[in-house]
Amino acid sequence: MIVAMKRLSLVALKSDQDKILKALQECGTVQILNIADGEVQDADADAINARIARLSESIGAVKPFAKKPGFLTPQKREMTLDAIREDVPKAEHAAGEIEELLHTQSRLAAEREKAVSTRDLLLPWQRLSVPMSSVKNTARVHYFIGLCASKDQPKIDEQEYLEAEYYNESATIPTILACKEEDAKTVQNFLKTIDWQDFVFPKTEGTPGQAIETLDRRIAEIDAEAQTVQAELEGHGDTITVLQNAFDAETIDADRLSVRADLAYTASTFVLEGWMREDEVEKTEQAIRAVTDAYSFEYRDPIEGEEPPSVVKNNKFVEPFEEVQTLYSRPAYGTIDGTPYMTPFYILLFGLMLSDTGYGLMLMLGSLVYLKFKKPTGMSKGIAKVLFWGGISTVFWGVLTGSFFGITRTDASGGVFTAIGRFFDRLGIFPAWIDPMQDSMLMLGLCFGLGILHIVAGYIVGAIDKFSRGDWKGAIFDQISWVLITLGLVIGFLPAITGMAGSPVSLPELVTRIALGAAALGALLVVLFKGREKRNPLKRLTSGLGGLYDITSVLSDILSYARLFALGIATGVIGQVFNMLSNMLTGASNPVMKVIGSIGCVVLVVLLHTFNVAINALGAFVHCARLQYVEFYGKFYESGGKEFTPLSYNTKHVQVSE
Repeated sequence: MIVAMKRLSLVALKSDQDKILKALQECGTVQILNIADGEVQDADADAINARIARLSESIGAVKPFAKKPGFLTPQKREMTLDAIREDVPKAEHAAGEIEELLHTQSRLAAEREKAVSTRDLLLPWQRLSVPMSSVKNTARVHYFIGLCASKDQPKIDEQEYLEAEYYNESATIPTILACKEEDAKTVQNFLKTIDWQDFVFPKTEGTPGQAIETLDRRIAEIDAEAQTVQAELEGHGDTITVLQNAFDAETIDADRLSVRADLAYTASTFVLEGWMREDEVEKTEQAIRAVTDAYSFEYRDPIEGEEPPSVVKNNKFVEPFEEVQTLYSRPAYGTIDGTPYMTPFYILLFGLMLSDTGYGLMLMLGSLVYLKFKKPTGMSKGIAKVLFWGGISTVFWGVLTGSFFGITRTDASGGVFTAIGRFFDRLGIFPAWIDPMQDSMLMLGLCFGLGILHIVAGYIVGAIDKFSRGDWKGAIFDQISWVLITLGLVIGFLPAITGMAGSPVSLPELVTRIALGAAALGALLVVLFKGREKRNPLKRLTSGLGGLYDITSVLSDILSYARLFALGIATGVIGQVFNMLSNMLTGASNPVMKVIGSIGCVVLVVLLHTFNVAINALGAFVHCARLQYVEFYGKFYESGGKEFTPLSYNTKHVQVSE
């Protein structure tokens, strides 16, 4: 259900502000609203955000060198707030050292890049045997230093007023030209007519060859120094826990300090407004009362125009499926929470999409191990529990349809797989109900039947919601009418449909007539009352006829449930193919090769079936969610609710305990 929200107004003394905010943060029950008049600069908040950025940079720098957590290591460490705050001074010291190392790394990298770039510039000039600084203009001689295209070298040699020296053979030739000072202008004009690029020697002593040797030594020194810095940085890998603890401690304080800018102030008091859940009003006031007696605590219901956050509350069984709903959208405040109604259908349809006992056991055990050792929180925890219940449903459907890691009673994969299939056949109870491979039309009909049940349930939930809000017209004309149409047409035409499928179902003629009559009544209600808000009879009739066209949408929705059959069959068939491929490894006649092949078969079976259950569980999760969002929620659900984000301990690495 959607929890009722209350608007809180709190007035207290400025001197008690920090204590009250700490109490509210520990309580985690109030989403604080911004009622400040303009922006407020908070030096404390700016300083702590700078420290957080510094810690984040340090964590990112040492994370590659830290000990990697095991797969079953809990997502967050459980620690008290005091314990992680004790690590703040140590983390600040470590972050300072890491920051200095990173600065040194950046300086060395920039210096090396500059040295390499200079070296690359000088390489073509290695044949120059005089110091670069000596190649400069005098009172009588003018020098031009540059790179000329090889195709223009003959043109330079033709100029009698030039002396040219070439220092390399390439597409662009390093060249030094010398001329009399009075010919310098003529040379400049000549150079504009050829492919010439001026060059300036870098400010380096000696000849290019000597400069290159000096740069090579410096590059080697930089590399050695960089290795030392890297080793020191790697040595800080074991400080990541301290850095992460401090990061979370500072984040908690930053979140609390940030809301001070959302409050309103007088000379001696502050005013706080926010949203809190109706069932947590007393808890909130007790938290404030524990730190001060000087306060005014008032709350009220939302008024028109306000948009309270949307919070749902369900029992432990339904609660994990709230994460599936959140992936779509939160319900709008004041509407209906679809989670309790969606949950049983989600479990049922998820299992049908996998329908393999072995895969169901893998999902169940994998989810349990993940929950016990990884101790996930938030969405990860919810999704893991959803997969656990999906695994139970998969086992159930696997027994009914007779599939165990792709092995069925008619298995033809060969070897041990066929032997297991024959064992299932002798048992006579596996499948306990239907073999999809032998009775595919019956299985497809079952999927359509579940789809019709799902769609009708959506209309009924919508009708109940409208009745509860006093909208009996909407319940009858917009919801019940479609229940009559859908069920009436399905039951009325069931004999004809099943006859075309080759498995005719006969119904008493009275039942058929009643069903078709109900469908006609539903259609009449839609035609007459779909446009009931319009006063013009013609417009009302037109709107009603247009509404009746939605029958095509209902038919399309029903056909969507064919994906249940397709995914269920695909899972089993892919499993059988994997078994067949694995069994090929055991066909060697040589005893040694047969042993090796058998070991390879086991390894391949494990890898392929793990892949199959992973990819098909993902497909079942997504397609089952799609059926809920479109075919089911489309009948009654109103999305667009805002997330409830109370001031609390929003940590990344640590689970704060009492």
